[in-house]
Amino acid sequence: MTEQLDDRARDKRNRILDAARFLVLRNGLRGTTMEAIARQAHIAKPTLYAHFSDKDAVFTGIVEGLMRDMFAAYDSGMQTEGGVAQRIGKALAGKYGAAARLLDGSPHADELYSAHTRTADKFRDHDLRVRAEIAAALAEAGVAEPAELTEMLLAAAGGIARTAGSEARVRSWIEQLCERLIGSGR
Repeated sequence: MTEQLDDRARDKRNRILDAARFLVLRNGLRGTTMEAIARQAHIAKPTLYAHFSDKDAVFTGIVEGLMRDMFAAYDSGMQTEGGVAQRIGKALAGKYGAAARLLDGSPHADELYSAHTRTADKFRDHDLRVRAEIAAALAEAGVAEPAELTEMLLAAAGGIARTAGSEARVRSWIEQLCERLIGSGR
């Protein structure tokens, strides 16, 4: 019985997040209200507030889902076959490609990228792990100044993610970036 209640609560939470994601991408964060989220999710406002205390908590829930997708794609890329340039390229392309897929076509992508700084603390631990893993992989491959190259790659990949537009373009450009900066022979 308790498991069934947990499943129903999880389903309701997911329905709320799906509705909120839809509205935030269409109307922006500022243009989305708790009332609109409840209406889109087909629930009463008190039910919404039972799951999320405010709009920031809903946005955090959306970001946490995106983080899971981004970091799973990153981990998958680092585990692929190939040289260090290909693995890092696929990892970063996967990570930033997941964000591009979510934001693709939204007229509010810039607002949402900027709002992501509200939840930057949630990314901090993973970002530190990413930096350490990439630097270690570069060092193992014999790349000079691996920490500095890591910072350049991450800065450039982040810039590409914000400006390239489509997911396909983000992935392609980041993979090319890694091939060119790290070297295709590595």
